Order: sequence, then C-alpha cells, then structure tokens
Amino acid sequence: MADSSRTEKVLRTVNVFYEENTFPGFDPSKYRTREDLDRQASWWAHKLDAEIPFEADVLDAGCGTGQLANFLGLKGRRVLGVDYSQQSLALAETLRDRLRLTSVRFQRENFLELSLPDKSFDFVFCNGVLHHTSDPCRGFRHLVRVTRPGGFLVIGLYNKYGRLMLHVRRRVVRWRLRFDPKARDRALEKQLVKLENDSEKRRTWWADQYEHPHESVHTVDEVLDWFRRHGVSYVSSFPKAELYSSADVEKIFKPRRSRPPWKGRAAHLLVQLGWIVTQNSGGGYYVRVGQRTD
Repeated sequence: MADSSRTEKVLRTVNVFYEENTFPGFDPSKYRTREDLDRQASWWAHKLDAEIPFEADVLDAGCGTGQLANFLGLKGRRVLGVDYSQQSLALAETLRDRLRLTSVRFQRENFLELSLPDKSFDFVFCNGVLHHTSDPCRGFRHLVRVTRPGGFLVIGLYNKYGRLMLHVRRRVVRWRLRFDPKARDRALEKQLVKLENDSEKRRTWWADQYEHPHESVHTVDEVLDWFRRHGVSYVSSFPKAELYSSADVEKIFKPRRSRPPWKGRAAHLLVQLGWIVTQNSGGGYYVRVGQRTD
C-alpha cells in the first residue's frame, strides 16, 4: 500500500511539473517546414537517422514535445511517441500535423503501466525519463517487453557520479541569483542548451535541470544488471563506459570491444569518477544501448 501511494504521489507531482514545463520545449515558429526540423536536429538525432532503417517500427517512450519522434518520422518510419503530459503531447501533435507526418502517432501512457503490445518495436528510445519515475527498473521491464527479439533499446539516465557537479552548481546558482540576475543564463550555458532566441526552451531547460521535483541517479553497473536480468545484451555507451575501448564516434548500434582489465566494475568506477568533470556540462546524463536477446 505504501509503495502504491508513493508511486501515485510521484506520478502526480512529476505530471504537474511537466504540464507547466513542457520539455524539451520549443517555439513552434522554429519549425515551419520539414527542412527546418532536419536542419535544427541534434547531432545525436542525425546519428540515429543514419542507422535506423526506414521501415523500422520505433517507440519514443517519454517523447515530451516530440521533436525526436517527428524527426525520425521524416523518412516514413512508423513512429509512436508516448508521454504522460497532455500539454507536451499537444505540442508534439501540432508539430506533426504542421509537417504532415502521416507515419507518426502520439498517445498518452503511464510509463509504469505501459499498455502497448509485447514485441511491437524494432527500436525503443527512452531519453531522460526513467529517472523521473518512482520505479525506474519497473519502467525498464516494460521497455524490454515491447521490444522485438533482436531489437534495440536506448536508455538515457542521470549518472550517480556525473550528476555531482550539478548538485553543487544548483546551490551556487541559487545563491548568486539573489544579487546577479544573469547567473541563470550563465548556468544554462554550461548545460546542453545554447542560449538561442527561444525563451520557452530556456525556461523549460532551467526548470528541468534546476527545479525538478523528483529524480534518481544510476551507476553504469546498476543499469548493466537491469540488462542481464531482463535478457538484454550490452551494445554501447555514450559517453563510453570502458577504458581504452573504441572511440565515441563509433556507430550507436555496433557493439563496443574492450577486454579485462579495461572493463568491469573497477574500470567502470574509474570512468564514472572522470565523468564528475567531463560530464559536468551534460548534467551527468549518459546513454546505454542494449539489444534484446530472447
């Protein structure tokens, strides 16, 4: 009963937050044509686009305002974006309808009660969502369930070590804001978002990184344990989690190669300690890619 009550409380709290702060947020006037969406897509989105077949079934779980889901649908892929925030989904659908992307759909889903059919998707993305739920591993199990055997999962999470500097910066920025109104902009410059002429994007990024009511942090080995327990083989990590492995610019869905002692818990710990500094600008965010084996 206590767990159920906590789950409902976290769900309500996070939903209220995202109804007020649709994420990642954007000014709809930025995307008037398909070319606008393609030109302004991130380097990560373009890497995905280069590797995912056009005939693939794709799930963007926790799609937010839908830029990635719509971008992956530009070339006719069948894409479903799910989110719990109605305001975020409304923006996602507005963008889809404006660009006339007939192969892209959106629907509202509770992440921990995902109602989608088993083994439905070739590629499943969950970027920065699991750590805002009351039970990230439970959400992960649902993602595995809806992935086809041989299909890929891409999971983005906050790292326990990489997130440390943001916790410090939060305190410093809040103190500075008492007498320096530009402290917020300087803090955002250290994050993933550029200070472009998009006030809504700046506002939602600030809220997500500095005012979020619920988040958890996860180590590399914790997520690898999720993979092992649920029939998912490890493929790659961005940034790389292995010492002396192949470069970060490798293909997303190509397995990384690294041998002991350059992999394993000790090696992962050393890498993550380095992330305290190197992942400071990204707020400790990292991505793990796996492939369903059964």
